[in-house]
Amino acid sequence: MKHFIAKEGAEFLCLQEIKAATVSDNKCFSLWGDSNVGWIHNEGVNGAGSILSMWHKEAFRYDKHVVGSGFIAILGQHLKSNNLCVVINVYAACNLSDKVALWETLTSFKSLHQSVAWCFCGDFNAVRREDERKGVRGGSSKKKRISGFNDFIERNYLVDVPVVGKKYT
Repeated sequence: MKHFIAKEGAEFLCLQEIKAATVSDNKCFSLWGDSNVGWIHNEGVNGAGSILSMWHKEAFRYDKHVVGSGFIAILGQHLKSNNLCVVINVYAACNLSDKVALWETLTSFKSLHQSVAWCFCGDFNAVRREDERKGVRGGSSKKKRISGFNDFIERNYLVDVPVVGKKYT
């Protein structure tokens, strides 16, 4: 991981499904490659669904955070651009009712902080079109999931950045 971070010049990193109930400074320093890193961990349920957000302290000034079911929201300032921003690291549950609850929570949270830049990243366990996921059946349920996710994206004025490289990741 630290070779990727150094090679790409990463300033902020969002990891999902790290399968760790606890995370330490030493683990984060080792992953990042130096000790000038801040981090917040959401342990999930006994490590399942755990997510980790990390940032280089010379690139991002941490202000505060919110941890909720399936997400970490980090509020701070991107130092190079001097922009205030919120980075949301998401790992959504697979069942529809939990996804809808997460989408509503994130929409409400975003409405409270409209004057800053936003970046949502992670695994929403949802697709925007039927051809984005192989082998999934479901008929009207599948269409409901797709339309619900598209509605969440549109209501929050999000831009779905295309995947580069392989079609399925």
